[in-house]
Amino acid sequence: MKAGASGGISAESRGHVRQRSAAPTDPPLITLPRPTAAAGLARLAEGYKRALNVLNSHDIRDFRSTDGAMPADLHEHIRTEAFSVPHLVGTCAMGIDPEDGAVVDPSGRVHGTERLFVADASIMPNVPSGFTHFPTIMIAERLVEQVAA
Repeated sequence: MKAGASGGISAESRGHVRQRSAAPTDPPLITLPRPTAAAGLARLAEGYKRALNVLNSHDIRDFRSTDGAMPADLHEHIRTEAFSVPHLVGTCAMGIDPEDGAVVDPSGRVHGTERLFVADASIMPNVPSGFTHFPTIMIAERLVEQVAA
């Protein structure tokens, strides 16, 4: 884990999205991140322990669907069983110059096209430390205002 641009904590593990082939109908290859960095494992282990404490509390015990036991090797359990809930962002770089890798300009216009815009989480430059739903709505509403003007 490391401090993110907004001061929050962000994961060091990264996944990627790659083109499967030149055929536009082929789905992309998506590799989700796995928690492998020591700091990330320690943070996940702490969260796991806290969740087990809640699960094993007197008020919850009667309603649980698992025995609430600690895995023998917690870090290995996390390495093999943890998965990411993908909040995919940043796949269409925003910027002024397509030569620098920018896909869209600051108004969401796709470089090299006419009347084609991207107004979703793919233009976010950094992964937010929370859910992406509300920032995506904000992006879409702001860019729709610009397109309509």
